[in-house]
Formats: sequence, C-alpha cells, structure tokens
Amino acid sequence: MCGVAGVFQTDGRNFEQTDLLKMMTDCLVHRGPDESGLHIDGPIGLGFQRLSVIDVPHGHQPMTDEDSGVALVFNGEIYNYRELRARLEGLGHRFRTTSDTESILRGYLQWGERIVDELVGMFAFAIHDPRSGTLTLARDRLGIKPLYWAQVGSQFLFGSEMKSIFAHPDFRRVPSLDGISSYLSFRQPVWGVSYFDGIEKVLPGHVLTVRAGELKVRQYWSLPVPDIDGTTSEADWLDRADHLLEQSIRRCMVSEVPLGAYLSGGLDSSLIVAMMARMSDRPIKTFSVGYGDGAYDEGRFAEAVAREVGAEHQHLVVGHEDYRKGLVPLIRHRDAPLSIPQEIAVLELSKLMKHDVTVALSGDGADELFGGYGRVMRSPLDWKKISALRKILPADAVDRIVSGRGPSQTSVLANLDVRSHLEHFYRVYNWVPFEEKNQLFTAESRAVLNGDRATRNPFEASFGRTRRGNPYDSVLHAFQHLHIGAILDKVDTIGMAASLEGRVPFVDAELIETFVRMPVKYKMRWNSRWSQFRSVSTPAFAASESLDTTKTLLRKLAERYLPRELTQRKKMGFPTPLDDWMRAGMLDEAKGILLDPVATRRGIFDPCRMEKFLSNPQNLDHDFYGKKVWMYMNVELWLQNVVDA
Repeated sequence: MCGVAGVFQTDGRNFEQTDLLKMMTDCLVHRGPDESGLHIDGPIGLGFQRLSVIDVPHGHQPMTDEDSGVALVFNGEIYNYRELRARLEGLGHRFRTTSDTESILRGYLQWGERIVDELVGMFAFAIHDPRSGTLTLARDRLGIKPLYWAQVGSQFLFGSEMKSIFAHPDFRRVPSLDGISSYLSFRQPVWGVSYFDGIEKVLPGHVLTVRAGELKVRQYWSLPVPDIDGTTSEADWLDRADHLLEQSIRRCMVSEVPLGAYLSGGLDSSLIVAMMARMSDRPIKTFSVGYGDGAYDEGRFAEAVAREVGAEHQHLVVGHEDYRKGLVPLIRHRDAPLSIPQEIAVLELSKLMKHDVTVALSGDGADELFGGYGRVMRSPLDWKKISALRKILPADAVDRIVSGRGPSQTSVLANLDVRSHLEHFYRVYNWVPFEEKNQLFTAESRAVLNGDRATRNPFEASFGRTRRGNPYDSVLHAFQHLHIGAILDKVDTIGMAASLEGRVPFVDAELIETFVRMPVKYKMRWNSRWSQFRSVSTPAFAASESLDTTKTLLRKLAERYLPRELTQRKKMGFPTPLDDWMRAGMLDEAKGILLDPVATRRGIFDPCRMEKFLSNPQNLDHDFYGKKVWMYMNVELWLQNVVDA
C-alpha cells in the first residue's frame, strides 16, 4: 500500500517544478513511510511513497522501462501477479524484480491500457508513456484504492489523497455544496460528486487517458445488473460461497510482512478470521475496539471468536475524551468530514495494530453483497404495501393520512405520499432526510443545489438499471454500487493514516459477479411462516429486527467454521454512543460550533432554523439524532480546519 502523486504538463512543456512534486509526495508519507521516489521526464513528474509489502528489497517506484521510457507509480496489491508474470515471460518479457508492480508495467507494454482487464486485486496507478505522449490513470473495479485529479492551468495533477492537490499553490479550496449535501444524506459525496469544486475522482472501474488538449474516460467494468439464477440450489450456493471466499482470503493473505485482522466480533469479520485460521500455520493476530459500554462494545464477542480459532487477540477501549480529542485532527488528516462516527476509534485501533502487523484483513463489504443492514434491505416490503394501498385509496384519503403523520422512516401510512420505489428508498436510507436537510439550508444554498440533482442522479441511474427486477435487488444493487464507496474510503483512509494496509476479501470482483445473481430468499429469510404472515402488518424496520434473519447464507457458511452461538446473533454494527455524549456536553459543543458567527456568515445553513434544530433534540432510536448533529458539526469543523486553512 502506498501513496502516488504527479503532475503532467498538458501544454507539452517540460515539467521542472521538483519542489512542487516533492511537496505533493511528502504529504503522503503516512501512506508509505518505508521509502520515497521521484521521476521527472519531459512533461511528467511522478512521486511515490512506499509501504513495502511485496518484494521488499526491490519493488522500488517510480518504476521505469529503460527501453521505452514508460514509467509507473502504483498503489495497491495485485493478487494474480505471479500468474501474470508467467504469461508475460511466455510472451518474451524479461523481469528485473519479483514485485507485483512490474507485472503492471510489463503488462502495459504488452496490452496497453487493456492491462486493467487482466488485473485481480486493488489498485490505483498512473502510467506515463513518452511514445504516445499520454498519461493513463486507472482504478480497480470496485474502487478499493482512491485516486483524485484536478486541472490547474496547463497542469494536470493527481494523487492518492486530495492533500496532494492542495499542495499546488494555485489550487483554490472551494467547497462543493453538492458534496456537502450528498455527505449529509449518504455519508459521502456519492459517485462522481466531490467535496471540492475542481477535484474529481477516477471512478471505480474506469480508465482516464490524458494527452495535450484531450482527456478521455473509459469504463472497463461495471457492477452487473442482477440476472437472478433461480435454478441453483441453496446447497450449491453455499459451496460456491465457501470456495470463492476462501479463494479471496488466500489472495488477501499474500504478504511478505506481518499480517493480521480487524475482528469486531460480528458475523463478517468473525468468518474471515475463522477461515484465515484454517489457512495459517501460526496463530492469527486479531484486534478489536469499543467504548467500554456493553451496549456499545462488542469486545466480549471478538474475544470469544479469538478463543475459538486460537487467535492472539488485543482489545482497545476508547473513551469519550479520547474521541473528542481525535475528531478535529482526523478531519484535517482526511481532508473531509468523517463518514461514520467510529472512524476515530478505528484509527486508534489501527495505530495499535501497526506495532504488530502491516497488513490487516477486514469484513467490510459483506453487508452490501449478502443482505445486511436489515432495516433498509427489508424496506421493499413496505414499498409493496404502499404501492398496493395507493391503488385502492382515494387521493384525498392519502392526503389526509399523510398530513396527520408527517415524514417517517418506519410508518407505512406516513409514507403513502411516496410515488416511486426510489423515493421510498430515500426516506429509509439516509442519515439526514432530504426534507429536513433542505429546511436547514439557506434559500441561496437550495438554489445552487437544484433539488439535489447531483446526488440523486447516481441513484436514479442505479434504480433505472434494475427497474425490471425485484425491488429487493434494486436496493442491494444500489448498496453494492454506491453505498460501498463510503465503506471502502473509510477502510483505505483510516488504515493508511496508521501506515496499515487494509484488505477486503468480500470486495472481490469474482465473488460479487457470482453472488449478485443469488436470489434474495437466500440472503434474507423469514424466521417462520407465522413471521412472514405478521410482517404484513409490521413496518419493515421492526420486522427486520424480530421477524427475519439477514445474511442467511453467510450465517450458514459461518456455521461450518464457528459455533452457532457466534454466528446467529443480531448485528450491532459498531455503534457510537452519540446520544449519550450529546447529553454529556457534545450538544452544547455543537451549538458553539454551528451557531458561531464564523459559521453563520458562510450562508450555507439558516442560523435560526439550525438553532431550532439543535435546541429541540429528536427522540429517535439508534442514536439517529446524535448522528445528525454529529454530521452537521463535522461539516463546519471541516470548513474551518481544511477549507479555510
């Protein structure tokens, strides 16, 4: 795992700003503290910070082919690099190292940018080819590794993190209202939306080619639209899951440096650790973190799994004061608001882990593929009820029912005004609902946002691709396509902040291409016929808590490796006690931040409505009110500490 940065002169002039390139590279030292390198040749400047994992003595970058002058910087791991090397050697290529990096370089010399089709792994790379005068950027299929770019005058800039672009003296940090609005609802700037005007992402599964006066973007992979396979038996699906997940874990365990795992004690990380233990000839090192409160700390479950599989386990407790002190420094490091409250605790854990391991596997990505997040995944049940009721109720009756209830996440009757599955999805899948958020924005902000077009467009495209299928598959597709971006960004950024490489076996293209076709009935299952009958009159949020079992097939797979009592408990999802902390003083702190003249002068949020929101705490389950306040506070702290800086 590493950090890459670079500058390409699109006007054809030679790049001569070595100091600029060094600044862009040095600010990524946390991503690769083991060594650094620069390459300047004609119009290109490439910078690299290395975290040594494969071919530690020889895998130096930037890597250049002496005959052609083609130069490469690469962040990630290519799991099939040995197979690629063998193929390329058979085609006459001679290798100087045993690194996965050189397999990309030689593969590019053989196949050009089509090398991306041959790669299995996680990657973000840049290749300069002086023969064609092009710079090629590429990102892995699911977007596990990040890559940002910007155009400043005649210079095309890129980097693993936005801070590399900030290093350019002529780049102006202008916050994107679209990015802020997208973040408030979905924890991230969704798909192509950005936190800053002028900073773009290389999107997952895309290749970007730059030459003088020209920029081309090509999508080489996209998440398959579910083409459900209804003929394969559950037993066969189970065997496929066992085989493909084992294959992915074996790939992720390839390392020449110490390796371990995040172990929350939940189903996904527990299964990963149990399978790792079967593949290893020594005890796996595992790590967990919590807040020391039984309702917000899964440490006892993680320790039980570790004992069961013979892992060497460490558990870390993070307190409120530790959390409070860590918030602003992590926002500064991230260049962005935090996507989820537990990031501060996970960073502290990652720092602890770095003392013992350099590579760590995690269970992230299983919920999106196998049907976790039950309250949202089960929401098509309510949409079907709404759709049926709208067909039989007169319009004036619908209006009377809705006006007496107001928008709600949990009530079918309160959502009778919803006219499409996507609009219902927005009601149940958000951190700050569209309607509530729009009331807090100023009129000027709402005019710029134009109905949240930039945020809604990716979801409309996703639901449009699956409109002919089962509404459950539409939700799963949107989670796998869009929601997962926030998850992967968290894994990369937090791990790399501690110089720790995170790997995600569930985010494997072959595994995903297979299991998007598995019927929903194997992902979520009613506990009994009586439970299914009761679900007709039970809102989906409550039904998913008591009447069904999520990730059914994955739980059955886990039973092959772990006792049933460790595989069948309800998901906690590493909650953070934000409501408790709000009552303990965080709400007053939020008021001081969000109602300060510095904040109100920005004109983003209406100060009177914000004060009313902060002065009238909402009585919501699952710390939802605390999460909303936390996110608004994140936005202003980011504006003060990153944008204003």
